[in-house]
Amino acid sequence: MNEKEKNLHETSKKKSSAQEVAEAMAANIQVNRQNPNFVNERERNLQEARDKVFANRKIIRIGLIGCGGIAKNHAFSISLLENNARQIWKWKDSSQKIKPVLFALADIEGKKVEEFAKHFPAKKIYKGLNAGYELIDDPDIDAVFILVPTAYHLEYVLKAAEMGKHIFLEKPAAFSPEDIQKMIDARDKHQIVLQVGLVMRSTSPIYYLKKLLSDNKDKWGSLTNIIYRDSQQKPYTGDPTHPSTWRKDKKIAYAGVLFEHDIHDLDGMISIFGEVDEVYAKIKNFAGYEGIEDSVAALITFKNGITFSMNCMWNDLDYDCRRYEIFFEKAKVRIIADGRDEKLAEMFVQYLDEPEYEIDMKTMDDFFFKKIGMPHVKAEIPGPYYAEDLRFIKAIVENNIESEVKAEYGKYVQEVIEAIYHSNEIGKVIKFKEGKS
Repeated sequence: MNEKEKNLHETSKKKSSAQEVAEAMAANIQVNRQNPNFVNERERNLQEARDKVFANRKIIRIGLIGCGGIAKNHAFSISLLENNARQIWKWKDSSQKIKPVLFALADIEGKKVEEFAKHFPAKKIYKGLNAGYELIDDPDIDAVFILVPTAYHLEYVLKAAEMGKHIFLEKPAAFSPEDIQKMIDARDKHQIVLQVGLVMRSTSPIYYLKKLLSDNKDKWGSLTNIIYRDSQQKPYTGDPTHPSTWRKDKKIAYAGVLFEHDIHDLDGMISIFGEVDEVYAKIKNFAGYEGIEDSVAALITFKNGITFSMNCMWNDLDYDCRRYEIFFEKAKVRIIADGRDEKLAEMFVQYLDEPEYEIDMKTMDDFFFKKIGMPHVKAEIPGPYYAEDLRFIKAIVENNIESEVKAEYGKYVQEVIEAIYHSNEIGKVIKFKEGKS
């Protein structure tokens, strides 16, 4: 064995802190399964495992795979979390402090990753066709953000899980619910955190809407209809707003506006109203890219009887705006999420003939952070990326491998989307059955 091979062999034997915590976690669970105080004993032993592993390692080293537009949002959020780490991260029963750090970048395009590093410096940079896998193989990396086109998600996730890395995965998670199940199985086998980037689950207006529904159930009367409309400029033209072009290629993107964009909003409504009963849809393709729909009109009925009307479109307008209208017998709620407005999201409420009023964002943000158990944290920037990245690090710190935004949610919403596509194909209402996508 030459010197280079020897060094590679020694490197491959190293374990990341993520692997060590996962192994300690699995061992402690097995030991304590017969303990009548299993829950408390498990927590105590996990705490000891965390303290032992991180005794000389305060940093959670993060690597980004893919340095496109979405990576900028995450890199900025990670930088803010690093700067605020002293106020945010501390073990529950320990003085040990935690700091997430943007440690490595990887992209197949060398110039892209070099330019990205000018704005978001990292200690290590990987370039070329194997860049992502080289980053995953790095024993210094504890967690990876997989921010590449959907076609490549599965292989990266399975490899990262095998190497004991915690994983943040951008949506859509994969081409099929079956592939997402493979990811879930890998998560459970290797005991790593796997979180999917379903942003509406980390968006404060969605959380606050659920509170409004509960607080005003008797006053407002029955919820009668939900009307949703989204218009987004085509995200594959290569213009400055959407510099990538891969979303028009079915082999890389799988599908169009519903799958790639409005999956967020469908999932957000599922997070509030629960399981889906049936779907009906009409889908069109005006731009002519095979399998990439740019117009969807769908009617989703939840098992509680509530109906949700979706109209989603990609077009050439210089416009990017979502609008929700939730109607009750005596009231309505409007949510506007404008991707090109500084406020990003606004919520308005009207009851009978009283003047409409706005719920201020601070109220909604404070409620959100309290609900996720971090009332001391404040929203540093508008939008959901800071919040969802915070929750990912929180899951690592707490060894919550499912995360609060679990991969199962990503699987379920994609099963609903497959049912919507099937409804369009056969021209009939589809009775939704989970696991029958």
